[in-house]
Amino acid sequence: MPTLYNLSVFFSFYIINNSNIQDSEFINKLKCNDPLAQKQLYDRYAAALLSVCRLYIKDAHFAEDALLKAFYKIFTHIQQYKPQQKLYAWMRRITVNECIDFLRSKQQKLIYSDWNDNYDTIDDSTLDEASYQEAQIQAFINQLPEGSRMVFNLYVFEDYTHKQIAQTLGISEGTSKSQLAYAKKMLKKYVER
Repeated sequence: MPTLYNLSVFFSFYIINNSNIQDSEFINKLKCNDPLAQKQLYDRYAAALLSVCRLYIKDAHFAEDALLKAFYKIFTHIQQYKPQQKLYAWMRRITVNECIDFLRSKQQKLIYSDWNDNYDTIDDSTLDEASYQEAQIQAFINQLPEGSRMVFNLYVFEDYTHKQIAQTLGISEGTSKSQLAYAKKMLKKYVER
């Protein structure tokens, strides 16, 4: 049976893009700390934001912890949300920053480690071919060394520049570029086999 994470990785981006939870009345309820509005927000976006956490944090339990901390920050900083922003983009940024903070707090080094061939298992019984391929690629990305995975995710999924990545992670632009090149090289090897 597919896990919540596997399913959310495949479908969350499509669901979020079709979301219409931007209305001002709902946002005002969130700004007034309405528990029902907070629950609706959590129910609607938790799976998608968990998939974001899993892009950065391999361990499911730590990813869930980061998700909860991200939602805490979302709820406590909702006053800073500006209606001209997309709500999901704003929440995603908070979530990514929370994941990066988590990794920093664990004093994880942004260095290459030995390649691990233990890929996540994927239940393909309910997935079509495209979703299955996407799941395989995501499982591969999860096996990248921490530094390469973070740079790859920030560059590819978050549209960060190498300068932004360097500032965010406290590394040089050259390190960012080399980490991305390594991730791409490994992804290419994976796809070609």
